Amino acid sequence: LDMGMTKEQVMAIMGKPDLNEAYQSLYGRSVVIFFYYTQRKWADGNTTKDECTPVVFENGKLVGWGDEFYKRKMEVDVNVKRQ
Repeated sequence: LDMGMTKEQVMAIMGKPDLNEAYQSLYGRSVVIFFYYTQRKWADGNTTKDECTPVVFENGKLVGWGDEFYKRKMEVDVNVKRQ
């Protein structure tokens, strides 16, 4: 993956995401997160976010991936008003 890729380019490489979510940040940016199943934690047959690697898009472009990036992005974009 390379920064700036579109969602379509990422899906061409990674396939369809297992889960996804979207929100508008406090700064008015459109944020979409694809979650790709990468590690089994539960043997229940359900896919949960904690078993996935998040891939984050902002205004349609890839801006980062991984748990730490996702957590920081959510803190800045969503939780900033709570501080």
